[in-house]
Amino acid sequence: MRKLGQLLMVLGAIVGVAVGLGILFGVALPGVSWIVGIGLAKLSLVASGGLMAGGAVLQRLAHRRDDQARLPSA
Repeated sequence: MRKLGQLLMVLGAIVGVAVGLGILFGVALPGVSWIVGIGLAKLSLVASGGLMAGGAVLQRLAHRRDDQARLPSA
């Protein structure tokens, strides 16, 4: 579960950086109006944040499972 969490966080960071670079360099999709392009950029950034949040949750769950395994049983 830990590897999947790391993968999701890295994938989210890559998507976020790609969208940021696209905005910085003014990449536009041909045939798409500017307002739709802005909406797509915002949705992509939200998806990037969702991927990173999902990866962080998986990391936390894996860490919690490791901590519970180390606790002495009653």
